[in-house]
Amino acid sequence: MMIRCAKIFALAVLLSCVQSFAGYFIEQSYEDVPAKDSLASFSFGGELELVYYLSSIHPGILLSGEYRFHKHHSADLFAVALFSGDYLEIGADWRFFFRGAREDDFVRLGISFVSFERFEKNYFPPRVTLGYGRDITFFKNTSFLCRIELDASYIMGRALVEKENDFSYREAHFTASLNIGFYLF
Repeated sequence: MMIRCAKIFALAVLLSCVQSFAGYFIEQSYEDVPAKDSLASFSFGGELELVYYLSSIHPGILLSGEYRFHKHHSADLFAVALFSGDYLEIGADWRFFFRGAREDDFVRLGISFVSFERFEKNYFPPRVTLGYGRDITFFKNTSFLCRIELDASYIMGRALVEKENDFSYREAHFTASLNIGFYLF
């Protein structure tokens, strides 16, 4: 019993230190935090992308440069490469931030082009993407943020293909992805 009480006391002291020195706990609720006027206009970074299509998850990496031209709007250019080599993608996005703050929820609309090989021919069809995400800053007065985003996209024209057996193939026009990223501004 004494050891259990000592563990609880040590955990309470540790949480108190984290709260005091690292700013871990949020001091204001989401609605009470005022929107900041001094947003950095340019940020760049990368994301780990987990794409789901054809009944499996395909990990990849996304590199992006984003320009915030208004406190509620930004545009970015990005490139994606899957680790499996299934496709490469380049494109542009527009994001709408709800509150106009550095730590904020957003909606993403994007257009891109996907490059892949199908039956030994290269294709470059367009893709449209709709996403929802959140930018998170873990510490005050830092120059980086983390981004978490869920996306759904549709490839127009030629589809991604996977061979099932000698006579049949599976195609995928729709994909879903989870992105977790790190951005400097």
